[in-house]
Amino acid sequence: MRNGLLFVFFTLCAASASADCGYEGDVFATGLATDPRTGRLVYCEYHLPAQGSQRSVLYYSPEGYRIAEKRLSGVDSTVPAVVQQDYRHGEERIVQPRGGQVSLRYREDANSQWETAILSAGEVDVADAGFDTVVRNNWRRLASGQAVTFDFASPVHGRAIGLRARQVNCSGTADKLCLRVDLNQPILRMFAGELYLEYDRDSRRLELFDGVTNVLDSRGNSQRLRIGYEY
Repeated sequence: MRNGLLFVFFTLCAASASADCGYEGDVFATGLATDPRTGRLVYCEYHLPAQGSQRSVLYYSPEGYRIAEKRLSGVDSTVPAVVQQDYRHGEERIVQPRGGQVSLRYREDANSQWETAILSAGEVDVADAGFDTVVRNNWRRLASGQAVTFDFASPVHGRAIGLRARQVNCSGTADKLCLRVDLNQPILRMFAGELYLEYDRDSRRLELFDGVTNVLDSRGNSQRLRIGYEY
């Protein structure tokens, strides 16, 4: 038991020691993405202060390299414009709402062809960080135990995916609003992963994300991580 506690202690110390990932500019929020099995720091997110309706998110490796960047326009909208680029292998994800339509573009790497889909605005309820706006807009419903369903724009899949958010018991402290997000189709739900989120009840800000992230690993594969946010 003692050795186990020492392992956890040194793991936490190691993650804390490299928690800044080298970025020294102004930030609105910082997210530390760790491997849930080992506690190893995988990358840091730096959410920069908004410039009007625009915000950038920088992703840094623990070694201090910028590995990806995301630019958002219309940050208070449920369907903001999104441009995300991974600098390691050239993956790009783009969501562009315009003129009653939503364009989805995806490129797996710098050598791949673009895949494009055009959806009507009525087919898309949420894109990327717009989910936080959905949570705030439906806070009372979620806090009362009601489920909220929505169609989420996925450039990777070239379509909108039906999802469901609902309140669940918190895995840690009970003073949070804890949500589970999964597929809205009951038959498909058993074959897909899910997200676990914790929101602070006072500020209504996201404090913990547990699930598959929007940043791939260095080999271009999806990865499931825990991201803790500080503001």
